[in-house]
Amino acid sequence: MKRFNYQFVLSTIGLLLIIEAVFMLLSALVGEYYNETAVKSIYFSAVICFCTGALITFMVRKRRRTTGNLTKREVFLTVTLSWLVMALFGTLPYLFSGAIPSFTNAFFENMCGFTTTGSSTLVNIEAFPKSLHFWRSFTQWIGGIGIIIFVLSFMPIFGGISSQFYEAEATGIAEDQFRPRIREITKQMSLTYLGLTILGFFFLWAGPMDAFDAACHTLTAISTGGFSTKQASIAFFNSPYTEYVITLLMFLGGTNFLLISTLVTRFKPTIFKDEEFKWYFLIIILFTVGITIALLTTGRMNDIEQTFRTVLFQVVATVTTTGFATADFQLWGSAYWLLFLVMILFCGSEGSTSGGMKISRLIALSKNALLVFKRQVHPNALYVVKMNRKVITGETLSRLFAFVFLYVSIAVISAVILGLTGMNFEESIGVSLSSISNYGFGLGSYGPSGTFESATPFMKYYLSFLMLVGRLEIFTVLSLFVPGFWKR
Repeated sequence: MKRFNYQFVLSTIGLLLIIEAVFMLLSALVGEYYNETAVKSIYFSAVICFCTGALITFMVRKRRRTTGNLTKREVFLTVTLSWLVMALFGTLPYLFSGAIPSFTNAFFENMCGFTTTGSSTLVNIEAFPKSLHFWRSFTQWIGGIGIIIFVLSFMPIFGGISSQFYEAEATGIAEDQFRPRIREITKQMSLTYLGLTILGFFFLWAGPMDAFDAACHTLTAISTGGFSTKQASIAFFNSPYTEYVITLLMFLGGTNFLLISTLVTRFKPTIFKDEEFKWYFLIIILFTVGITIALLTTGRMNDIEQTFRTVLFQVVATVTTTGFATADFQLWGSAYWLLFLVMILFCGSEGSTSGGMKISRLIALSKNALLVFKRQVHPNALYVVKMNRKVITGETLSRLFAFVFLYVSIAVISAVILGLTGMNFEESIGVSLSSISNYGFGLGSYGPSGTFESATPFMKYYLSFLMLVGRLEIFTVLSLFVPGFWKR
């Protein structure tokens, strides 16, 4: 067995800290424009990030940093530590400025940012400095595409093992087909992500939002994160135009970026033939129409257009795991929040920024269940599971079943753990599913109208861990805790 290449792990983390320092300077520019005192804290944080990254890189410079002798041990550890370290150093602007004086709250807020989870500890968002608002929104934009994928797109530092890094950070079940051209794929995704961000900004700016609010909400909508510059979230703007634009941005953020890119650059309508996109679109339509009719017929809401718009916004936000809100769905009744919990589970598309188990897995599970019934009738027949006319291999199905089992098991165990800390049954179930799915809203006092400010320090750290596990799709993080994974 090859020796553990710790030099590569450290040098990669050092490089990412330097990149994070550059990202912080973008927020500093916002502070300079608005002449905020918090800008000094951002500069100081950027200097610490840069110097730490440069020091780490300098310390391992004499060691040969090759990628040919890397195994999944180095890959999984590098990806997990990269996200943890970036979240850790990302707290510095909050701490130095005093905007979030508690390290626990600052770390929780930053982990919510990088994992694109809409949870927050802030109780007076409007009083937050604009420069830190932008940093808060920008962390979700970085986390949406994935920092490793971003580096893969424009900096060829991972060589022949790029596919392993992509697999460790990307979402979905179709990574295998991308391996021969991984750099091309990641660059295509990143450019599509950037293009949608720019378009979204101008569309939001054309409405009642000013340029700053439009920028922040575009960053958190296309990344399906959900951070807002307003305590009341999108409801603050009271604008049907704004709600429809953000609904579209969330929908696009939950769509496979490769399909969008193919449609725009090559004019190929592949997206409309894609099974996952069809299911994604159909799920949104069915839940929207069903809940709208139910709310109107029961008299909970009266205006048809407003009801449709509100339900559409909340359904798309939930299916794409975006923590935006224009209404508190808990007030509609227990049947409705149960529906929203179901939507949290299988949501968004692979190759998108949304969390959850992904609709591609729901399709594969459904088709496999159907084949079980067919085999009961025709036991000698040969059946295979296909998606988009491609056979899903037995190895992929095995990994899929393991993923779903672990996902549900972790959610249930986490609900029990949260219940032991003082949450009631509804809150523990809602927060557990919401965190591992990177949604943001739970139930009860942690629903759309609440915050996590009152949560205990243990809960905040545990939920931060749960968000990271969900964002990196379980195996990347949990493999590090398996003793056999480290055997030489």
